[in-house]
Amino acid sequence: MTNILKTSFPVFLLLQILSFVALAADEIQIREDAPSRYEVVDGDTLWDISGRFLEDPWLWPEVWELNPQIENPHLIYPGDVIALIYSADGPMLTLSRGGTGVPDVDGLRTVRLSPQVRRESLSAIPAIPLDRISSFLSSNLVVSQSDIDNAPYLFANRGGTLLSSDDDVIYAKGNWDPVINRYDIIRGGMAYVDPETNEVVGVEGRLLGSATIIKREGNNATLTITDLMEEVREGDRFIPAAANTIDANYFPVPPDVDINGSILDISSGRSLGNAFDTIVINRGSSSRLKVGDLLGLQKPGLIVEDNYQEVTLLEKFYRALGYSEDHIETFSGQIFASVLIYRVFDNTSLGIILSTDEIVRKEDKVITP
Repeated sequence: MTNILKTSFPVFLLLQILSFVALAADEIQIREDAPSRYEVVDGDTLWDISGRFLEDPWLWPEVWELNPQIENPHLIYPGDVIALIYSADGPMLTLSRGGTGVPDVDGLRTVRLSPQVRRESLSAIPAIPLDRISSFLSSNLVVSQSDIDNAPYLFANRGGTLLSSDDDVIYAKGNWDPVINRYDIIRGGMAYVDPETNEVVGVEGRLLGSATIIKREGNNATLTITDLMEEVREGDRFIPAAANTIDANYFPVPPDVDINGSILDISSGRSLGNAFDTIVINRGSSSRLKVGDLLGLQKPGLIVEDNYQEVTLLEKFYRALGYSEDHIETFSGQIFASVLIYRVFDNTSLGIILSTDEIVRKEDKVITP
């Protein structure tokens, strides 16, 4: 049977224990197959290790924040040992630096300081598997139609051909920022309609490549193409270059606000999604979302009729006319996936599905887990 981890605030000494606590009546579940001891090896990530012990890996950093003695709680190194022990407060996880720490009966441990010399030659393991997910991160943007219409546009290239490729010299016209020389080349794609308001909240900006200005002459500019992903053509637009800012050492944590949003798109037009697919959601910086936030996907609620209880003839009459819903019960849907937000715009965001137990569909809800 799954163990439920409930701890109170323990006392910490030096590099002491990483304990798991129940926050605001939430229960942290330990996996049924959790090991009693695990030694960190090269190639591990904090996300992977958390998933070995916890049903919800994202709960790992929340308890570290309660420990003021650990200067940087995300620094774990190969050779460190994580052990599952039981104390008077219940199950907890302890960290032994280099395997030298020995927990005592109170959940505390002593640590030899000598391994700190060895630590200088080691690299801390990353928090998330950025090397495994980076190739799946979309470089597309969400922009307004007016931003596209007012952005500088490409009208010719030096070779006089219809399409332009890497290293080609191209000519464009528009209002250029005098301090910006590097631009992304985009092409307008599908419009994103918010299912809650039926309003267009943005337009897909397909990233085609980048270009650097080599000469300005009023509204005209001469540029050279770099980092091309797709051949560009007349009418493609230029916006100041942007970049993904997700950091491999940032551990995903839920935002400090309640998010209840919808999926606008799955991986550029698909109706179904899975792990490492990108989704576009109808929440952004205006909802206080930021890069690195972790959200959950929830199946739609289930509406069930309760026809077991006996009712009066009058109540049956009201039900038949649709005036009574006393027999209708709604049950919340299952939270089945984790989504890491990696690009944020005003009213929309891009997120990558880190893990999922089921196929993702556009009708699924996006919530704070």
